[in-house]
Amino acid sequence: MGRAVVITGGTGGIGLHSAIGLARAGARVVVTGRSRERGEQALERIRAESGSQDVALVLGDLSDRAGVAALGDAILAEQPRIDILVHNAGMMAQERTVNSDGHELDFAVNVVAPHALTHHLLPALTQAPSRVLVVTGGKPSGPFDPSDLQSEKSFVPLVNYTMTKRAAEAMSIGLAEELQGRDVDVVVVYPGRASTAMTQAMTPSSLPWYLRPAWPVFRVLVPKDDGGKSAALAARSTVFAALSKSLAGRSWSYIDTHSQPGTLHPTVHEAGNRAIVMRALSPGATSATAR
Repeated sequence: MGRAVVITGGTGGIGLHSAIGLARAGARVVVTGRSRERGEQALERIRAESGSQDVALVLGDLSDRAGVAALGDAILAEQPRIDILVHNAGMMAQERTVNSDGHELDFAVNVVAPHALTHHLLPALTQAPSRVLVVTGGKPSGPFDPSDLQSEKSFVPLVNYTMTKRAAEAMSIGLAEELQGRDVDVVVVYPGRASTAMTQAMTPSSLPWYLRPAWPVFRVLVPKDDGGKSAALAARSTVFAALSKSLAGRSWSYIDTHSQPGTLHPTVHEAGNRAIVMRALSPGATSATAR
């Protein structure tokens, strides 16, 4: 294959299995993570299961703009040409936290970071036709309401996570518009349900109050630990979206959990909603200026 792939959050869960699949396909794979110990363990597993030794680790933090810039510099030092950038890292905070930039943490990691990191890595992405994948999540069929991007009105972990993933979808369309004419395609990927460190950290209070009585059922649907089986299945849509020739030259696409072209909720495509999200991504933007 001979392509260079960067996967954020590639040291565990769906990102790890995406890295295994792409390394197995012959790509040079660079994974990012926050922990060196966990990262080194991931490299060993990727190499063992893919049969490829062409795997590297870059450490960094995506929780604020300074961390994104530092990680971007480290990636460029390791990989000066990038064919495929996979924004897999995700955040579902269990309580509302605001970062140094004034962004709620889920919004910072799930929306701001992919946008900012893509722009930081453009020198590597524009050396040849490239592809940027934004891994989404949450409930895919729900409408998008951008009136509370920073969760100032209320904060329920699973609801907030889903909202930020809808915002990430809107951001992806805006990103594709920003990158028109630069041979960088943007693909939104929905991996589907999987047992990961994120889901294992959930508690009944992660759900809206009306769903908490159903917590035992929820735990059956997303088991505590299945040995990575569901994450490996969920990674297939990412691997497909990264490798599929059918997506080449399309400025924006959406691939569902079955690795099929799909459609996002109409509210994600509304220009007004997308404009609110894109304003919120400007350095120094506040919740008031975003509206």
